[in-house]
Amino acid sequence: MTNKELFLKAMNDRYACKVFDQNRKIPKEDLEYILECGRLSPSSFGIEQWKFIVIRNQEIKDKIQKVSWNQKQVGTCSDLIVILARKDVRSSDPYVQKQLKRYGLPEDKYNGLLKLYADWVDGRDDHTLELWSEKQAYIAAANMMTGAAFIGIDSCPIEGFDYKEVDKILGIDTNVFQSALVLPFGYRADKPKKKHRLTLDEVTDYIL
Repeated sequence: MTNKELFLKAMNDRYACKVFDQNRKIPKEDLEYILECGRLSPSSFGIEQWKFIVIRNQEIKDKIQKVSWNQKQVGTCSDLIVILARKDVRSSDPYVQKQLKRYGLPEDKYNGLLKLYADWVDGRDDHTLELWSEKQAYIAAANMMTGAAFIGIDSCPIEGFDYKEVDKILGIDTNVFQSALVLPFGYRADKPKKKHRLTLDEVTDYIL
């Protein structure tokens, strides 16, 4: 099979796994590969406003399952990754300035980039900026799930959880982060249902 065929096979095989095999654990090198898929993801302005919390402790997984509508995949997965979205993303925040300075621009170019960033970000309310950071987290999540599928590891993206309770369970500094997505990874113990997708013609328009 060509690389394209292998990739599309992984995309077709991927599904939202509802129950994982609790007796199978993801090898360390495969877990780090999945995390690398997230780390190398693109983000707006290159800010990388995410953090990945990897949970293997069963007691903590069970606690998060209880505040995630008791979805079994949370407690049965090998590794539960909670993706946090940064909240300190205004131009005056040290984290943002550090991220922009790493490009090594001359002072005037850096100030111009910072002004461009400020013009786009600073006039927006806190809630809008939190949603913006969450959107970046979803890019990383998609790459992690696809990367996992490519090596035969299953996943299930979960939005149905009480983020305030998850933040409490994990002891998150909510001045800096908030939980954006709960991502269980492991090996399927259920059988995937038939995949239903709109056709390419139904979801695509070309402007020529």
